[in-house]
Amino acid sequence: MTIISSFESTPHDVLYVDQQISVRSSDDGSISLAGQLDLTNGDAVASALSGSRAGAVIVDVAELKFVDLYGLRTLAMLADDPLGLPVRLRNVQPSLRRLLGLLSWSSLQIG
Repeated sequence: MTIISSFESTPHDVLYVDQQISVRSSDDGSISLAGQLDLTNGDAVASALSGSRAGAVIVDVAELKFVDLYGLRTLAMLADDPLGLPVRLRNVQPSLRRLLGLLSWSSLQIG
């Protein structure tokens, strides 16, 4: 079951939350993911990310503890924007960096 909540923050801070992941906007305009991104929540996270997108987006993945192939695909599909707007992943853990390198998804920028 997916639960959307605003916790104790302003309505614009929390874009999506369930038992496995939270998606939040930051003051600097970036979006942070914390928890697990996988088949069970990938579509909801994709909707939250694309719904908040007005241009290039920076996704902070420092607190992303687990991501499966569906979760990676969720991020890659966000980067396949018809307008060519870039998606940059920030604070990428070494294991995720290695996976992205193996998959050669050039649409995702790491930095």
